[in-house]
Amino acid sequence: MSASQLESNLFEALLAELESRGYKLAIAESLTGGLLSSSFVAIEGASRVFLGSVVAYQDSVKQNLLGVSAELLKARGAVSSEVAIAMASGALELFALQANIEPELLVSISTTGMASESPNASNLGNLAPKPQGLVFVAVQVPGHEVEVLELTLSGSRTEIREQSAIAAARLLQSVLQASS
Repeated sequence: MSASQLESNLFEALLAELESRGYKLAIAESLTGGLLSSSFVAIEGASRVFLGSVVAYQDSVKQNLLGVSAELLKARGAVSSEVAIAMASGALELFALQANIEPELLVSISTTGMASESPNASNLGNLAPKPQGLVFVAVQVPGHEVEVLELTLSGSRTEIREQSAIAAARLLQSVLQASS
């Protein structure tokens, strides 16, 4: 079952709220691999709000499309609050530029984490391996600092990805409610 099937009312309500405020939505995903975007796109009329997403699974894509610094990735690793924040900021800047929209009208969300055990634990340099289920989601709403949430999830790879997409939507809902 997809995240959109689990929480379709949440995604529908978020799109309606964003539209009522005149906001557009941009997303940068890593561990969710498009699941978060798909959950929004599953709602009829999503195109009135949703601009698009970048699935930045590889670090080079995080760097080259989203502007996440190589130094940050090396120092903190792709699974970190700092990278989640940089991804959200990068998505906002990228889509504002590409869609010719004022950044003050854009909301961005990012996801990064470990949906399964790291097969490259020996290639992390000085960084300790990150545990399965460690997830960071970030939300950037106009006029507010980027909000980031650290999660420790359990379950299968699919369940962790679904829980992450829902957590990102709930974080957006919480930030929007706080900014009313």
